Amino acid sequence: MKGWFRSRKSRESAPAVGKTRRETSVHPSLGFNTLFHQFRANRKYRILDLGPAVGDNIDFFSQFRCRIYIEDLYRTLNSFEYLTPNDGFSYAAVFEYLMPYLKNTRFDFILAWDILNYLDREEFRHLVVHLSQFSRKGTVLFGLISTLKHIPETPYQFKIIDSENLLYTQNAEILKPCPRYEPSDLNELMPNFRICNSFLLRNGFKEYLFLCD
Repeated sequence: MKGWFRSRKSRESAPAVGKTRRETSVHPSLGFNTLFHQFRANRKYRILDLGPAVGDNIDFFSQFRCRIYIEDLYRTLNSFEYLTPNDGFSYAAVFEYLMPYLKNTRFDFILAWDILNYLDREEFRHLVVHLSQFSRKGTVLFGLISTLKHIPETPYQFKIIDSENLLYTQNAEILKPCPRYEPSDLNELMPNFRICNSFLLRNGFKEYLFLCD
């Protein structure tokens, strides 16, 4: 089985392709700007951020009545020492263990950033199935899918500059093959969510807003 749920040693020894320098750059974000305009001052929101804790992002959302849940999902998944199918684990059980929200929790916005590019198809599907249990009709999931052949070996860190721009930071020196998920793949892998908007960026990312039905 490929993906996160295997030995750390096998992940670290996986072949990589090429190298890239540390990158820090600002890019406009039509997707995030569209999401931003869904906020209303008189409402209270629950936001799930699957990326690492970034102080500027928390400060940005403080202008609204928000409760923010930070998961740093990439780092959490990478912390597994050893899991294989022979261990009898299930994806559902893993995500329930990692993200054990109360049954009545319902998120209004989910920030997946670029984590979906670092999941294989089974991991992708089961993550979304788990998230859908804590989504309501109208929940918006924001994600960036790479259209390039290769991506850095670790996800970017995204910092919100303002409602129209994001700062991308990448420290990895190694590139790895990109799954290059197409809209048809996303429709298959994201039960209970549908593509609401998409925006192709000049940097090779395609921003998506997915809506929970």
